[in-house]
Amino acid sequence: MDIATGVGILSGIATICAIMVRFPFSVIMHGLSMGIRFAFAMRSVSRHRSLPPIDRSALATALLVSASLPANAESLPSGFVRLRELAPAIAQDMRYATPFNFTGAAVPGYGRRECVLTRMAADAVIRVERQLARQGYGLKLFDCYRPARAVAAFNDWVKRPGATDLGRIFHPGIARGDLVDRGYIAGNSSHSRGSTVDVGLVRAGAAALPTPGDAGPCDGPLATRPHETELDLGTSFDCFSGKSALGHPSVTNEARQNRAILAAAMSAEGFRGYGKEWWHFTLAKEPFPKTPFDFAIE
Repeated sequence: MDIATGVGILSGIATICAIMVRFPFSVIMHGLSMGIRFAFAMRSVSRHRSLPPIDRSALATALLVSASLPANAESLPSGFVRLRELAPAIAQDMRYATPFNFTGAAVPGYGRRECVLTRMAADAVIRVERQLARQGYGLKLFDCYRPARAVAAFNDWVKRPGATDLGRIFHPGIARGDLVDRGYIAGNSSHSRGSTVDVGLVRAGAAALPTPGDAGPCDGPLATRPHETELDLGTSFDCFSGKSALGHPSVTNEARQNRAILAAAMSAEGFRGYGKEWWHFTLAKEPFPKTPFDFAIE
């Protein structure tokens, strides 16, 4: 093996390592596929034997990079990441990509059930997960970055006659037309800046629960409200009810304790909560404090 070929091989190894740092989950999950594709890549390279050795090895490296990228690696704006690629073990139930949310339909802009965040927020969420794991708990993400078009769709839904509505579950006792005035739906959302999460608490190692298909009122008894976690948090996620307020006096002691555990862990890693919604947290030192985004989650 000549020096040029050796340099090409070392370059290829370095590139593979870089890919594994950038796409840890995807590379692992696509490892077998990558190996097969690489075999075909080498076969293609063998057809170019007229090239100098370093050119052949560089071509192999380029083909390997292409083969190893995950199938869903659509580009994101600079500074944004998919949480699943950094921390695949953190539970996700991206509710607005499904019909099981207060509108009764999947929301515009949510093309995939993926939590997308700024890298700063994602790193902070991962630190929270590690901290909670030491206490026997974990996180469950319900919403992360929210395209501005989704916020506009919520405001349109409030006013649109005949729109689908799961109000019997998510806003029992409150008319759809009153949700804006009551402060439950806003014209702008911190989620659109990419550093806000809606998150619940689960037991560490608990089996993943599917997205609910139906349920009783979100502020009803634990046994009848949407089944999202085995832990009592007083209400389910996205419950437009006074009981969703962090310190509401009518929730159980267990619910207050679980809310406090979640809030303390989030606060310790730089998130600030929202008093009306126990699940809502924004990174205090967010990288885009005045910039809403509208790219679709694909």
